[in-house]
Amino acid sequence: MKRILLILLCLGLLASCTPQPASDPSPAPDNPSTTPSLAQDEEPTWLSCRIVDGAEEGELLLAELDHPLNDHELNHHGGKSVYRLSLNGIRGKEEVQPDGTILAVDLANNGILIYLDGEPAEPSDLKDGMPVELSFDGAIEESFPGQLGEVYELHAYSIGTPQCPGGSYYDLCGLYLQVLDDLWEKDPGLNSDITIAGLDLSQAPGGLLDSEKSALAWRFGELHGVQVVQGTFQELAEQGYLTAVTEGERPLYQWEEGCLFTLSLNHDHDGEVYSGLPILFFDAQKWRSPLGAYYFSDCSAVWSEMGTWSTYKIGSEAIS
Repeated sequence: MKRILLILLCLGLLASCTPQPASDPSPAPDNPSTTPSLAQDEEPTWLSCRIVDGAEEGELLLAELDHPLNDHELNHHGGKSVYRLSLNGIRGKEEVQPDGTILAVDLANNGILIYLDGEPAEPSDLKDGMPVELSFDGAIEESFPGQLGEVYELHAYSIGTPQCPGGSYYDLCGLYLQVLDDLWEKDPGLNSDITIAGLDLSQAPGGLLDSEKSALAWRFGELHGVQVVQGTFQELAEQGYLTAVTEGERPLYQWEEGCLFTLSLNHDHDGEVYSGLPILFFDAQKWRSPLGAYYFSDCSAVWSEMGTWSTYKIGSEAIS
């Protein structure tokens, strides 16, 4: 009996010394808090946009494109939505340590991996007008502009790539925003006391998408501290923004609380080019009443060989 007990005791000791398999054989990531990451079975949502403004500051205003930049399915609104994406504000993240303590981790670029033409890049490499493709978790906050959920990667493309071929109206939003800002400063009495501004881009040359028009309107209002509504003169009159000051078949109107800014195509130069480069010809005006308006007429902007609209010329100016 004693011999049997001794054998059983030895077997027990051998079993306790045998290495046991780990409960989780997967190795821990080297730096789990460097960037947001997808779960193994999670597919990202892809979104194609253009940077309308804010690249220099790292606060991107994005207009959704109506086509994918790569072989990814469009998941959203086909060129109608506007988004905000910050690459500056450091998003805090908490990591639970093995001993139970909580460590706050800061994520550079809000944890977003940035690429330019397929190569790793920094926020300073981004430019207004660039098309970009984002991968994110699909969540969008119900706000305007929309706030994206967890963004994993941002892929930007410079001029000359298949995603951004030469000859396109690169950063057209930046050009028009400059025109609107210049017009705001002219005869400031017309708009110094307004609480609302109208913006009519329905006839602006260059083929702006609905999302680009919306982004321009929002940014213009943000810069000048006013609410901006989009619409033509007729639409704003029908919606009750304008007040009739005369009666008759064709009444005259004024806008007591606002001012209407308009960009439209100038048809006097149809088909004209400069040294083989396309030119935009347009007119711009701001209007508040029959005797309160300012005009930029016969404006022109040449698309440079580098693809940006750096400046424009005003043919003549007028006031009423």
